[in-house]
Amino acid sequence: MSTLVLHMSKFKKDAVRGIQSHNRRERESHSNPDIDYSRSAGNYDLHESTSDNYAQAIQNRIDDLLMVKAVRKDAVHMCGLIVSSDKSFFTRMGKEETRRFFEEAAAYLTDFVGKENVISAMVHMDEKTPHMHFLHVPVTPDGRLSANSIYTRASLKKLQTELPSYLQSRGFEIQRGVEQKPGAAKKHLDTREFKQQQEALAGLRSEADAVAHEALQLIGEMAERRKQEEVLQERLQSMEQ
Repeated sequence: MSTLVLHMSKFKKDAVRGIQSHNRRERESHSNPDIDYSRSAGNYDLHESTSDNYAQAIQNRIDDLLMVKAVRKDAVHMCGLIVSSDKSFFTRMGKEETRRFFEEAAAYLTDFVGKENVISAMVHMDEKTPHMHFLHVPVTPDGRLSANSIYTRASLKKLQTELPSYLQSRGFEIQRGVEQKPGAAKKHLDTREFKQQQEALAGLRSEADAVAHEALQLIGEMAERRKQEEVLQERLQSMEQ
């Protein structure tokens, strides 16, 4: 049986633009050679009210909170959950069941974080292994912006356990990834299971690294543009004087 791969990342405000660019394929990435842009038309977003401006959608949600204190500059503005499995899992199911798999995962995660906090649930079908980027604003049930309160060690462990169980109840042959505890006996994996799990994990790490690289690249470009604008402004002011 294939294992579910679930990876969580936290993003600060400056990284949001880069994540949007990567998810929506707004520009070609030089850091992820696995993307086949000829198949990008097959990507789809499962969030019914997805926005083409992540930063604005996030700010709108934060404004709704009516917080007394201003949001810290280094606060986490968005969290991302990448959902996937091994390539053979999706090959066996075909496109229709693959879409249903991600629809069910998105439904569970939407309930977990709150529908009003979801930004996007983009499924990428143009890479080696299908996967979903589920993005949301980390708002607690009592209306605070706090990723650390939502994603504790206990809640992550619960999510890693309950999501595959939920997907099993929806008819998918998927199980939780192997959890190793200090001093515990290692669970034996046969060769096929081991290769499947390593393939899925490697693909997920590659995807996460590519997203981070894209975000950093855009941050650098934006900083350079701001610097150029400041120089131009200074020149204009000196000419006026």
